[in-house]
Amino acid sequence: MKNLFLILILPALLFSGKQKTEATSTTEKKYTAINDTLSKNLRTTYEKGAIVGFSISVVDETGLIYDKGFGFTDIKQHNAYTSNTIQNIASISKTLIGISLFKAQELGKLNINDPINKYLPFKIVNPNHPEIPILIKHLAYHTSSITDLDAIYAKSYVLTKNKHDDNEGVYDYFNKPETNISLSDFMKNSLTENEKWYTKNSFSNAKPGEKREYSNIAAALCALVIESATGQDYRSFTKDNILKPLGMNSSGWSTKDIDQTKRSRLFANKEKMIAEYSLITYADGGFLTSSSDLGLFLSELIKGYGGNGILLSQESYKKLFEKHNLSEDGKSEDYGVFIEFRNGFLKVKDDMIGHNGSDPGVFTAMYFNPKTKIGKIVLVNTDTDFSADVWPEIEEIWKSLSDYENTMNKSRHTNSVW
Repeated sequence: MKNLFLILILPALLFSGKQKTEATSTTEKKYTAINDTLSKNLRTTYEKGAIVGFSISVVDETGLIYDKGFGFTDIKQHNAYTSNTIQNIASISKTLIGISLFKAQELGKLNINDPINKYLPFKIVNPNHPEIPILIKHLAYHTSSITDLDAIYAKSYVLTKNKHDDNEGVYDYFNKPETNISLSDFMKNSLTENEKWYTKNSFSNAKPGEKREYSNIAAALCALVIESATGQDYRSFTKDNILKPLGMNSSGWSTKDIDQTKRSRLFANKEKMIAEYSLITYADGGFLTSSSDLGLFLSELIKGYGGNGILLSQESYKKLFEKHNLSEDGKSEDYGVFIEFRNGFLKVKDDMIGHNGSDPGVFTAMYFNPKTKIGKIVLVNTDTDFSADVWPEIEEIWKSLSDYENTMNKSRHTNSVW
C-alpha cells in the first residue's frame, strides 16, 4: 500500500515541480521587467541634470532586490556613481546609535533609564532644571532639553585641508583642520558649566523628558555615553557589533575605514564641489557607506522589526521600535529610539519606518514599509540648497521607488500561489 501511494503521487510531484519551475521563470522575467522600468524612470530623472550622482537600493528581509547608481562622483565626470560608491549619509547615522545603545544594554554596560552622568567623565545638567537628571532615554528620544545652537554645533564641521581649488566651495562656518578635537572634548566644552563654549542657551526651558526637540549634539552625546559605559571607542563598538556581523565591509567612520577610490566628492552643483570636511560629532551624521552596504543594515532592521534580527534580541528590537507619541513644533508623531514612524515622505503617502538626513552636499533617506517589508534607500551627493531643481528630482526618485515597491508587492502576491 505504501509503495503504491508513492507510485501514484510521483507523477503529481513531477508535474507540480514543472509548474513551479515555469512559474519561477515567469516571476523572474516579471521582476526583470519591473527593475528595467525603475531603471528607466531613474535614468530619466537623472538626465534632468540637477543631481550630480546618486544611488538606490531596495531590500527586503532576504537582502538586496535592486541596487543601481546614476551619474558621477567627480567634477570631470570620469568616475561613475554606483551602488558601491561611498559617501557620508548624514543623520541616518543616528540609527546605528540606537542599535549600539541596546547592544550595550544587553551586555550589561548600561540601562537606558540611567542618568547620563552615571557614565560621563564630566557633569551635564540643564541649568533651568538642575534637580532633574538627563537620562539616556531622553537623548534617544530627543527629549533631553539639549539644543543645537548654530554657533556651537557648527564647530563640529572641520575641513580636511586648508588650501582648496577654485572649484571647491567652503562654507563660512567650516573650521580649519587644526581645530579638530575629540568627541569627548567637544561635549565638555559645549555642555559643561565654566567650559569655553558653555552657555545656558544650549538648554531649553523644558524639563528633561518633557518635550521633543531634535538635537544632533544630544545624539552624539548618546554615542559618548555608550563609549564611556562600555570602555570601548564608539567607532570600534559599532564595527564589532554592527558592521562585522552584517558584513558591511565597505563602511566606517573615517577615511582609513573605507576604500578612498570608491568615495564620492560632494557637490554644490555640477560646476562646484564642496570642500572635504568631517564631523567632530561624527556619530550623529558622519557614517561613510554605500547604498549597497547600507542595504544590509536596512534588511536587518526589517528582520528585527519582525522578530528575526541577528544584532539584538527580540526584546531589544521591540524596545527600539516601541512607539512613543511625542510633540514637536506643535505636531504630534510617533518615534522609536533614533527611529521615525511616518505616514508619508516627499509627497508620497505611505507607512514607513526609518530616518533621513542632510548635510552640505548630502541628501539621504532610508525607510522600510512595515506592511510590505520592503525598504528603500537613496543617497545623493548634491546639495539641496544651491538649485531649486534638486528637490523636485529627489521627489521624482522617491515617487519612482514607491511605485516600484507597490508593483513589486502586487507581483509577489500574484505569484504567491506558486
